Amino acid sequence: MILVVDDETDLRNVLSRSLVHHGYRVETAGDGAEAYELLRSPDCKCILLDINMPRINGVELLLLMQAEDIHIPTIVMAGFDDYGEEEMKQFSNVATLLHKPFQLDDALKAIKKYALPPSKS
Repeated sequence: MILVVDDETDLRNVLSRSLVHHGYRVETAGDGAEAYELLRSPDCKCILLDINMPRINGVELLLLMQAEDIHIPTIVMAGFDDYGEEEMKQFSNVATLLHKPFQLDDALKAIKKYALPPSKS
């Protein structure tokens, strides 16, 4: 399962539909608090994570994951002014960084690189 976490409903829906179309099972969350419950599932294989969100933001979620020794490849989606590669290096879960706005193909390539192949079911 791929977990898409973003407070922007439209982006969340576009990513989710595209991933489902490419054969992935997807869950979505509108903030880090919702995501925290979902990422604890053993089915969660990769996370697409926004940084700026209400309640628990992306950095806080990464810190929680680190503190609880949760190792799931995480693709961070951030605006150019949010965080860069250097800031993200402190988090072992961060596989790569996609700067918003990004092309859908870039997200798909990152998922194919860092997540398991889509399920055949």
